[in-house]
Amino acid sequence: MSAVIKKKRQKGPSGSTLALWVVLGLAGAFFLIRYGQELLLAHDLGDKAAVQRIVNKELRDENARLSASLGYYQSDKYIEQRAREDLNLRRPDEEVLIPIIATPELSAQGEPLDSGSSGQPGATGTSTPVPNQANWQRWLGLFSPSP
Repeated sequence: MSAVIKKKRQKGPSGSTLALWVVLGLAGAFFLIRYGQELLLAHDLGDKAAVQRIVNKELRDENARLSASLGYYQSDKYIEQRAREDLNLRRPDEEVLIPIIATPELSAQGEPLDSGSSGQPGATGTSTPVPNQANWQRWLGLFSPSP
């Protein structure tokens, strides 16, 4: 009795099995990439939310400051202050002092008259620049003592 034993040939995976593995690999890669993108998006949204919280806090502080200012501007104390300053109003027991600021008198040429050169003894006035001098000489005259 002689028996012939045939060896089975090992053949590679079939074409459909290989195609199935390729499709599954591509689908897995796609889902991994999408998951990474979603993680990055969630991180960016977290950063934006933190920045927005800071901006909201600043706006709340500014709103509190503005509402305090509005309360002051609507108070009788502010209205009285504005009436006293703008309309020159006063209380019956007060005296108002209004300072008068003297303006320099102008000559016919439009230059201010020198109050110190009126011939009064001890009056110190600024010397008028000589128009025939060069500018550097006039500047030097400003910073050096005059004889």
